[in-house]
Amino acid sequence: MRITLLHPPRTGGAGTNLVPPIGLLYLGAVLEKAGHIVSLVDAALTGHTDKILQDDIIETAPDLLMISAFTSDVFRLRSQITSLRRMLPETPFWLGGPHASCAGLQVLIDFPEIDAFFMGESEESVLELISSDSSEKAPDGVVLRTAPSATHPRHIHDLSVLPVPAWHLAPPEKYRGLPNGVILKRLPYAPILATRGCPYKCTFCAGFRTTGREIRKRPLPQVWKEIEILIQDYGVKEIHIEDDNFSLDYDYVSEFCREAIRRNLPVLFSTPNGIRLDTLDDELLELMKKAGWYIIHCGIESGSDRILKKIKKATTTKILQEKIDLIHKHGLPVVGYFILGIPDETEEDIMETIRFSLSSGIEWAQFASFLPIPGSEDGDKFLRNHDLASEGWKKFHNTTCVAPPDTISRKRMKHLQRKAFLSFYLRPRPFLRVIGLFYHTGSSGRLLRRILAYLMTGKEY
Repeated sequence: MRITLLHPPRTGGAGTNLVPPIGLLYLGAVLEKAGHIVSLVDAALTGHTDKILQDDIIETAPDLLMISAFTSDVFRLRSQITSLRRMLPETPFWLGGPHASCAGLQVLIDFPEIDAFFMGESEESVLELISSDSSEKAPDGVVLRTAPSATHPRHIHDLSVLPVPAWHLAPPEKYRGLPNGVILKRLPYAPILATRGCPYKCTFCAGFRTTGREIRKRPLPQVWKEIEILIQDYGVKEIHIEDDNFSLDYDYVSEFCREAIRRNLPVLFSTPNGIRLDTLDDELLELMKKAGWYIIHCGIESGSDRILKKIKKATTTKILQEKIDLIHKHGLPVVGYFILGIPDETEEDIMETIRFSLSSGIEWAQFASFLPIPGSEDGDKFLRNHDLASEGWKKFHNTTCVAPPDTISRKRMKHLQRKAFLSFYLRPRPFLRVIGLFYHTGSSGRLLRRILAYLMTGKEY
């Protein structure tokens, strides 16, 4: 079959990052291994929308169109799919990715033209559905429009069965914008996955819907094979390990670092999805720095112990500060991720978070507004009383303050987000660090849009 993979267009606040679609690259590798002809249309990279995007897809002559989407993609994507359906009336449309994994049967309402959607990790279930002759019975983890029924996300127990992602579909040198986590030292860079899964139960997160609760690890020889390909074939100079919990298995990450030190490759490492601070100690930080880590990203979330307990973060501000100091002891800067406007949060809680960001000594901070992600504990509670889907998830992004706490207005919440951003970055050293990012080729426009999204009230940029 001729199979086209679509990475949707992203504009506004949702379009500030530019990252190779690693999930689709895994899928592409699996499909090619099975003998299919695969094309990738990455509209997030090209910026193409409407007629030009439709022409891009029609040119690939797909027998099957497969799309990956976040909830923030739905509003922009649905009109594209409606137009594509008119042009490809006989082509099956399948949807995967975080929105399909988290939103359940709502997906069939959000996308009336979709024929099937996949929950969880779809590399195996896609092949099963392609080879199936039935339109009435779906493999585990798949929902068919012809026979919609509840199912559980499906996960792959043994990651060693997966091939190296199909990097030829998305050569890293083309992706010269802001990566996840914003910070970047060398180009080109490439994201990789070494592990999948998260056993933690943070109430704001639905990542487990996509990758499961069980931590599963790729064999390190396979990980290093991919890194070697990226360096030798694509000239990659920086590897971003996008795992939710790369440092959770101490022996695994230590072995990775020792191998990196032994190989002494001309490449830097970072973990922009964040690592849990409570997994770090002197020995591991020393190994990470010697291996090529130049920065540590971490999910702090809140500077209020009351809120940390409420969101089941399983840590305290005291522990967080101790670990930040430990990272600094090893000469590594810290990026802290914060969430503002968590349900039941008060203005004083938010001010505690702002004060912690300033006093902790971290070098970088990102202040996202709370998003009611479908499938998360807090997201589902919010969505039971607020119908964001009726407008197609129109303003579903973490700079739009779409779900403020009951006691804080959306306008006030945006003011507090702006206050957090300005309080942190209108200081000499943080300000100069941001200015330095503008010198990365291809990132200045995206960085400016990101800053505007934080600062402008009542409008999405």
